[in-house]
Amino acid sequence: MTETIERVRVLNGHTSPDTAYQVDDYPYSFHLRCKIRYWVETATKGSKKGQQRFMSQTTDARRGNTTWNKPKGSTYDLLTVIYLDGQDHVQHDGVSELGITPERDALWRLNGIYEQLADQQLRRYDALRGLARRRYAEPWEKFERMVTDVADHLGNTGEIPELVNGTWTTPQGQLRYLGAENLPIYLALAREHLAND
Repeated sequence: MTETIERVRVLNGHTSPDTAYQVDDYPYSFHLRCKIRYWVETATKGSKKGQQRFMSQTTDARRGNTTWNKPKGSTYDLLTVIYLDGQDHVQHDGVSELGITPERDALWRLNGIYEQLADQQLRRYDALRGLARRRYAEPWEKFERMVTDVADHLGNTGEIPELVNGTWTTPQGQLRYLGAENLPIYLALAREHLAND
C-alpha cells in the first residue's frame, strides 16, 4: 500500500469517437498490437439523458488495424472523467446516483481531478457535492472527525495508524474503521491539517 496520493492529468474535451483520446500502441490479445481510443459519452435521450459513461474502442489487429471494433461502455454516472495516471495509463472515475462520499471528494481534490474539471463539470460536481452534504451530513461530519483523530495521532506519536482489517484501535482504545484503501486519504489530509496548525 502506498502512503501518498498520486497526481493525475484529466483529459478534457474527448466527447465522441472523433474527438477521442487515442493510444496508437496497445496490446491486443497476447501477441498483437492495436490502436485504442477513449471518450466520455453523454446520453442524449431516454432515462439516462444527461448521464455520462466511459467509452473505449480498439482497432482489429487481425485486419491491419484499419477497422474499429464495437465500442465498449461502462455503466452510466452523473459525471464521468477520464485521466492519465502516473504511468500515463488511461483511467476513469465517476460520480454515481448515490452521490459523492467524503472520501471520493477528498481523493478528487488530492489527486488533482477537481482542479482540472472543465467549467460545466465543475458546476455539476459542486451541485452534486452540495446535495450529498445536505442529504447525508453524518458521514461528512464523521469523516472530518476522523481526519482530526488521525492528525492528533500523527502529531502525538509520529506514527501511522496501524490497521487490522481496515480498523484502527486508537490509543484511547476506540475502534475506528478507516479502510485500508482510504488510509492514504486520511494521512494526506491529516498532514495538511498539521502543517496548517
